[in-house]
Amino acid sequence: MALEQHHVKSKLAVAYQLTYTPGLSEYIPPTELFRESAFRRMIKKYDNLYLKPDRGRKSRGVYRIERDSGQRFKIRRGTHTEYVHADDLWRKVRSLTGDDRYVIQKAVDSVTKDGRHFDLRCHALRIDGKWKAVGMCGRLGEKGSVVTTSHYGGTPTYLDTLFSRHLNYSRKEISDMKRRLEKCVVKTVSRVSQMYPNLKEYAVDIGVDRKKRIWIFEVNIEPAIEGNFGKLPDLSLYRKVKKLRKIAK
Repeated sequence: MALEQHHVKSKLAVAYQLTYTPGLSEYIPPTELFRESAFRRMIKKYDNLYLKPDRGRKSRGVYRIERDSGQRFKIRRGTHTEYVHADDLWRKVRSLTGDDRYVIQKAVDSVTKDGRHFDLRCHALRIDGKWKAVGMCGRLGEKGSVVTTSHYGGTPTYLDTLFSRHLNYSRKEISDMKRRLEKCVVKTVSRVSQMYPNLKEYAVDIGVDRKKRIWIFEVNIEPAIEGNFGKLPDLSLYRKVKKLRKIAK
């Protein structure tokens, strides 16, 4: 898939590139452009899907579609849930997305032991010609919510706290997961930077399922740090990333 500069903020363009990159494709949930044929095929195959604006930010306009029973579906946005009959599902989601360009992605159950959705914000910078994962934190969604960003009630939290308190990981499991995450993030941004060589900073949003499998939800081209690291109780990591930003190139 040939990419031009105007694709720089496209979730779909980046997902396609990673899907066809050996060593990274295993991390990418099935992702397609939102259109009727793709939607009907994916909801039949996977039951649960996310609809996301292709160029959206801060979880605006994100919907989760869940099969509730054979002929009934849930449409969830934040903490709000609406029930729709299967016959009316396409008409409803089409009205919600309007004329905006949307992406369909298989839903990954990245949830804590008490059922709260979470993901990981992993920040990477190019320093002295090498990509480095310089900061990672967890983001816990509000209870009952399907998104994790602080703009919709999510709570940034330390990785160790997320893994130990909310997922019951052992110390060794935490250490192993951190190593796997760093390797995944560096490999991901190294690939994306080949598409956009002038950029020196990315953030990768990652989920982890109950089998500890890592999933890349999306790569952020213009990542902010205030709503993630800037909301941790201790601002040390926020200050570290902010300082390293100044020497990234």
